[in-house]
Amino acid sequence: MNKVYIVTFNTDEPFNVVMFHNYITSLYPNKITDWWHYIHTTYLVVSPLDANSLYNLIFPGVPQRHLLIIEINPDNAQGWLPPDAWKWLQKYQKR
Repeated sequence: MNKVYIVTFNTDEPFNVVMFHNYITSLYPNKITDWWHYIHTTYLVVSPLDANSLYNLIFPGVPQRHLLIIEINPDNAQGWLPPDAWKWLQKYQKR
C-alpha cells in the first residue's frame, strides 16, 4: 500500500540541489511511485516502502546532511501553495 512521505533536508553548506533532484527522481517509478517538489528543500514522495527503507534509499543522495522523512496524512493538510500543488495532493486524499 502506498503512503505519502515528506522528505526534507538542510542545505547549510554548499549543496548541489540539481544533483539531489536527479537522484531522488531516479528512484521513480521503482521505489517512489510519485513525487512533488514545490518547496526548495522539501519533497513529498509516494512509496510502498516504510520510512526506514525510504531513508536508506534517500540518505546516500544527501550525505552528511540532516534529513527527515515522515509519513503524512494528505487528508489533514493546510498551507499556501500553488493550485497545482493542491491538485497533486488531492490525488492521495481519501475523502
